[in-house]
Amino acid sequence: MYKFGFSETEDLRKRGISEEQAYRHLRIFEKGAPFADIIEPASIDKGINIIPEDKFSYYMDIFKLARNAGRITKFVPASGAATRMFNDLIKTGNNEVSESAKTTLEKIRSFPFFMDLENLFLFHNMDLDSVIDNSNWKILTDYLLYEKGLNYADKPKALLKFTKYNGYSRTALEEHLYEGISLTCDKENVVRLHFTFTEKYIQKAREIISDMREYAPGKIFSVDFSVQKPSTDTIAVYNDNTPVKNEKNELLFRPGGHGALIENLNDINGDIVIIKNIDNIVHEDHRIVSDDYNKMLCGYLIELEEKIRSFLNNSQNCGQDMIEELKFMSRKQLFIDLDKCLLGMSEVEKREYLYSYFNRPIRVCGMIKNTGEPGGGPFFVRNKKGISLQIVESSQVDMNDPEKKAVFMNSTHFNPVNIVCSLKDHFHDNFDLNSYVDNDSYFISRKTYNGKDIKALELPGLWNGAMSDWITAFVEIPEETFCPAKTVNDLLKPERFCKEDIQAEIQ
Repeated sequence: MYKFGFSETEDLRKRGISEEQAYRHLRIFEKGAPFADIIEPASIDKGINIIPEDKFSYYMDIFKLARNAGRITKFVPASGAATRMFNDLIKTGNNEVSESAKTTLEKIRSFPFFMDLENLFLFHNMDLDSVIDNSNWKILTDYLLYEKGLNYADKPKALLKFTKYNGYSRTALEEHLYEGISLTCDKENVVRLHFTFTEKYIQKAREIISDMREYAPGKIFSVDFSVQKPSTDTIAVYNDNTPVKNEKNELLFRPGGHGALIENLNDINGDIVIIKNIDNIVHEDHRIVSDDYNKMLCGYLIELEEKIRSFLNNSQNCGQDMIEELKFMSRKQLFIDLDKCLLGMSEVEKREYLYSYFNRPIRVCGMIKNTGEPGGGPFFVRNKKGISLQIVESSQVDMNDPEKKAVFMNSTHFNPVNIVCSLKDHFHDNFDLNSYVDNDSYFISRKTYNGKDIKALELPGLWNGAMSDWITAFVEIPEETFCPAKTVNDLLKPERFCKEDIQAEIQ
């Protein structure tokens, strides 16, 4: 195996990465990433729960009590740049454009960010209408994407205008703040959110939050930011598994993927935490269903939490009735048959096993019917600890294995990253989330650097391997709760416009 020299160990030290950790990454590259052993897709009543209508108000009441008590925080991964949204436009040159880019440019007046672009051209005494009418796409893309203009290709998605109202528009950050009022505002009017962010743009985000106070009088925004830790970066290697060096002859590091954010989630010391992606933005006019299901997921989670804590607090002295209730809940909601696990154990051993099993963080994950959107799906997965419910991405599946490919393709639902979490134990202390990561759930991606093929290591995903050993429940939620923006043209979806704007578009 490759041996690091003195200068290379210094590169590692500066990032807070141990030599042992770096050598482990090299061994992973040499060995190759393991595939997930998916057994079958989770489906309705076999892995995925449905909330009965007659329990909506019950779960909503549980949620309101927790929100009023200040238990709920919203956690939004938002550190990625918006570059991928504009890939087709970035390729535009000499006014030669793809069909997708042409749609963007010809409909530029309909986008939520058009008013900003218009003001920019006015500031520079340029005629934007003439640029559009004459199809001067190179000029338009330069002022939209790069530093001379709005610089959208570099900015994080959080700072892009995502929604359009009559006379103004909002950034993704602002929409999450407004949603935060509905989901986290306690009886003291404190609104709690945490964003993972690109460090150089944190000050701009703070300015937006400061302006928000004018539009949300009486609300106290308790908003924190964190950056992905350099110690979670991974070294890149060539195809022969030797480390890649940059122009300064230093080790080339790459971000370890969103799985690295388990460190950020761990550090916020949250209680009940709602996780949503930054680009899942539903316009205020369409948000009632989305907010209500987030609230009900919280209520569902807290009901599970209370049942589990009741057992954990009384595990030494609880009666058989409590154990039977716990086993019934596990069969019906977690799809775990504890009788098989407890077979042959004494009463003392059963209690010890159940205590160890349930003394873990809990997550309830919303699942949407599969409509062809990209994203991980819910599966029963076998690993060294047994069979459990997991979220699995296509990159984790051996698609050359016909059996595993068929299992993956038969999935009926996917994960829109709408997850609620319980992070405290029954003593009300925070779990160490790093203790519940499946470190074998990484994967290797292929990239290029200076024209050469390289390999990059992605750490266990935040809602994949990083939460592998959590107590997990899946709940079906409606499609209306999900409105992602993976490309810039997704910003034209009706869900991102107020009713009046939609009517104007139709007419």
